[in-house]
Amino acid sequence: MTEETTADLLARVLTPSDHLSVSTDGVLHIEEASVTDLLRQFGSPLFVLSDATLRANYRRIRAAFESAWPGPVNVMYAIKCNPNFAVRAVLHQEGAGGDCFGNGELEATFAGGADPTLIALNGSSKTIAALARAVELGVCINLDDEEEIERLAGVARAAGRRARVNIRLKVIPESFATFESDLVSFSGDLRPELARWKWGVTLPVAARMIRRIAAIDELELTGYHAHLGRMTANLRHRAAFDAEVGRLAVLLHKETGFAPSVIDIGGGWARKRDPESKDMRPNAHDIEDYAQASAGALAGELSGADLPLPALWLEPGRYIAGNAGVLLSRVGSVKHDNAMTWVNVDASTNLMPLIGAGEEGTRNLVIAASSMHRPFAWRADVVGPICIPSVLGEDCSLPALSRDDAIAILDAGMYAESDSHQLNWVPRPATVMVRGSEAGVVRERETLDSLFANQRLPHWLRNTNAPPSPWRDRAINAGAPP
Repeated sequence: MTEETTADLLARVLTPSDHLSVSTDGVLHIEEASVTDLLRQFGSPLFVLSDATLRANYRRIRAAFESAWPGPVNVMYAIKCNPNFAVRAVLHQEGAGGDCFGNGELEATFAGGADPTLIALNGSSKTIAALARAVELGVCINLDDEEEIERLAGVARAAGRRARVNIRLKVIPESFATFESDLVSFSGDLRPELARWKWGVTLPVAARMIRRIAAIDELELTGYHAHLGRMTANLRHRAAFDAEVGRLAVLLHKETGFAPSVIDIGGGWARKRDPESKDMRPNAHDIEDYAQASAGALAGELSGADLPLPALWLEPGRYIAGNAGVLLSRVGSVKHDNAMTWVNVDASTNLMPLIGAGEEGTRNLVIAASSMHRPFAWRADVVGPICIPSVLGEDCSLPALSRDDAIAILDAGMYAESDSHQLNWVPRPATVMVRGSEAGVVRERETLDSLFANQRLPHWLRNTNAPPSPWRDRAINAGAPP
């Protein structure tokens, strides 16, 4: 091994919005908070969110699209990426809109703070309850099928309100006949897959929906919605998708006379340090490149048909929250055997289902957070204690580590907490947010008591021969007939 250190490695991969630094004693700091102090105060494992990074990412993506688009821009945080109320509260302070699926995300969005005029409800087969709440709040509702029109009209009529709606389009660019993805193992014709996706409607159906909505007083059609998601970081593919959105809008205008005042091009924007690409090298494209490509492709189609440019909406999640989160963990045991080294830590891939060489193949950077200045000595797999391989980092460069040393996993702000689960009944960690040197809990740590609270045992399953268990007694009592 060379004399390279974890601090050297971190310096190579830092991006402008990372608020990570290393103290003289070799401890990682998130903003001004020491990771060892955070673990000492709040326990391990621990999710940590940076207030400053969230704000910096939002401001940059908004500036990029405002520079590229001559009309109004609404950057709508996709709360599914990180559902903490505190994240939503930061972004509301910054002026962000929001993308929601279902009642839970609607309520979480407004719990953190939201301007209803900047919020959209997405999803297929929305419940009456979700539609009613969206109408009550006054958010835009993106319709996914013809049948939804009548359901929503009935809800709006009963509430005595008028609902703003967009139509979600099924967008299948012809150029996607040759498509390469750096996120999933796919190379070839993506069009059949896009056609199979449950979301969106084709042009003939959209035309019928436009005419039907125009005849209903309780509904106001404002435009279109589309979403590719994080299928690729390829700039050409992204521009082709947004050009196709514009082409469909032009065709629908020719057929129905409707000119959208809003076009929502969805999310999926790749980040500079992009673990989903399965490559530690930085993304070749900045967000400004994506903004220019997307906005230019969409505007080119609309302007070529003399359609007025609408407000541009977009729904970033991972771009805003991805590097704002770090998962901290402590070393338990270290095993050397068969010419390999395993560093066992108290965090597992149940907390971050999208990471780890043993899961989706993405590669989050795993670093020795309390020994940043010590030279590398090992190539090791960092693994969690649950009953699957739980590989948090494969073949990581690490210094020699001991029990209770701190490990940090970068880019844990996206689809970690929202996708986490409780395999082996492992309680999930707390989350704290830091601002400067301040830190506050934004999500309490789970306990066995909170995990077992909804378990029930019907009266015929009472087991008198088992050792005493307070949770079994509670489950039996709760499951007893009234």
